[in-house]
Amino acid sequence: MKMRRKIATAAVTMAVAGAGLVAGTGSAWAGSNGQQLQLDDASGMARSVMVSGENQYGQWTDKCFNVSPGSSTQLSGWWWKGNTYISVSSAPNCSGGYFYSRSVKVNKEQSWSDYQVVSAHYNN
Repeated sequence: MKMRRKIATAAVTMAVAGAGLVAGTGSAWAGSNGQQLQLDDASGMARSVMVSGENQYGQWTDKCFNVSPGSSTQLSGWWWKGNTYISVSSAPNCSGGYFYSRSVKVNKEQSWSDYQVVSAHYNN
């Protein structure tokens, strides 16, 4: 009986370890054809950001993200690469005028993270 329990425990341990390796490699693969963005709001005024650029499929797309003023917000679920444009608004849902716009060169590949950080400032 004890031998069966040891074999079962070893099998479960190996399965869990194998699942961890597979899960760990998934995020590295995801960062190899574009990056998600993280907006650092240095202005303290950002409520939304419009991102326009090429996605991981090579298609030009636009997406509005709501953010919290003065915070660092991960814009998850959307992958960008190449020349990408951000426009930051002090209104939610990209419904107001933009107080800050810039072009960002988004890395197609990076090994340290799936997020590329961009910051927003107030243009005087």
